[in-house]
Amino acid sequence: MVTSSRFRSVVVSLILILLLALLASCAGRLRSPRLIGEKETFATGRILIKFNAGSSSVSMTESAKKFDLRPSSVSCGSVHIHSVRPGTELAAAEVFALDPAVDYAEPDFLIFAAADAGPVAAAGRVLDERSDERGDRQSTFQSTDDAGTPDDPLFNKQWALTKIEAESAWKVATGSNVTIAVIDSGVDLDHPELALRVVEGYDFVNDDSEADDDYGHGTLVAGVAAAAANNGAGIAGLAWNARIMPVKVLDEQGQGVSSNLTCALYWAADRGADIINISIISFGPSFGMQSAINYAANEGAMIFSAAGNLFEEGNPVTYPAAHDNVIAVAATDKDDAHAWFSSAGAFVDIAAPGVGIYSPFPPTHDEYRSVYGTSLATPHGAGLAALVLSAVPSLTSEEVETVIQQSAVDLGDTGKDDKFGHGRIDASAAISLTLSSLPVHLLLPGVNAPVPTETPTATPAPDAEATSTPTPAPSPTPVPSLQRS
Repeated sequence: MVTSSRFRSVVVSLILILLLALLASCAGRLRSPRLIGEKETFATGRILIKFNAGSSSVSMTESAKKFDLRPSSVSCGSVHIHSVRPGTELAAAEVFALDPAVDYAEPDFLIFAAADAGPVAAAGRVLDERSDERGDRQSTFQSTDDAGTPDDPLFNKQWALTKIEAESAWKVATGSNVTIAVIDSGVDLDHPELALRVVEGYDFVNDDSEADDDYGHGTLVAGVAAAAANNGAGIAGLAWNARIMPVKVLDEQGQGVSSNLTCALYWAADRGADIINISIISFGPSFGMQSAINYAANEGAMIFSAAGNLFEEGNPVTYPAAHDNVIAVAATDKDDAHAWFSSAGAFVDIAAPGVGIYSPFPPTHDEYRSVYGTSLATPHGAGLAALVLSAVPSLTSEEVETVIQQSAVDLGDTGKDDKFGHGRIDASAAISLTLSSLPVHLLLPGVNAPVPTETPTATPAPDAEATSTPTPAPSPTPVPSLQRS
């Protein structure tokens, strides 16, 4: 009897293992467990379904009854949000994904600010240094000819900008005419460091056009990317002449759902965002999110996403950083070492400073915080992309990405590695590489482009032995090699 009982237990265990493996691997779907640590990974009682062309409902009537499937709303990208009985989200998504009418079905994954833990305040400390002087906002914008050391009182604490040699890059570009969409918890729309930089945004949490920040994370991120410089207050953003497009998908707790992030990507791309910053993580590979990312990339947007701050907590793969067409950003410290919290993996593309980063924090307009996280590394990457693109607006997003990667300072293992990707960003080297690759007539005013001369066409001679001598083609001018100081 004991042997028989043990045998049955083993058989049951094997069956359970096989079922779990099947659920995890079916068509690459739903590879995440319900919990990562103590975090739920998807919203309770709802799934997302995208129907194939010509379909608008599931054909599995009995299955629909089994899971209490009820349509609730249409999201974006032809994705429908359906309610299901709580606790059946994964099973329901697996079943309906097999429906011939369905393109894909998945849970509505939860998304989180890539902050250290809890409210943003827990990720940093309030500074003793505060500035009540707002400065003359009309003098914020500055020509690149006059760019130099900003007069912002906390600039001397912005070690990251010194590390990546931002001042050298500012002699050429400051982010003018480039729009960075900050998909996050919104932005403090009235903050003197950001107000003149903000363009039309949207709040997907409250479904209105006021993408104001009631959590603080989005304002911190926007400040790193594009806070005003030379205004006598606070800090200088890396691309301090870039426009900020605030798109709110995180609530006052720093949480949200992937369906809103998916909609935000479509929205930002349709409104001309050149660069999209997503300092957000989730724990599920989302078909809907990947589709939206692909759409934005096809529209020409560069998408930067935080790698996550979970290196010491099991180092799970995080999304959207691990999705295709996303530049995943890890964090480094003042010594160019891997930041202890920064998630690592093959999906990491580049690294940027992410420890002790100063930025404005709402609701007051005189408070700046020193914070850490890949949330702060990511806007350094986005800001650098804005500098490169503003220097040469004709570059494609692929070319900008190549410049950033090839000019990065190689850290850790030689070549691309899991902790630093292609290396820590270098603004000066990126701008130098950009300019060294351009034809001279695009760099120096008054230098005309060379006019191509006609190459004589050889005319057949009546004498079979007569031949024409072709004109030798000029040798290409070598591209100057990149020199770092």
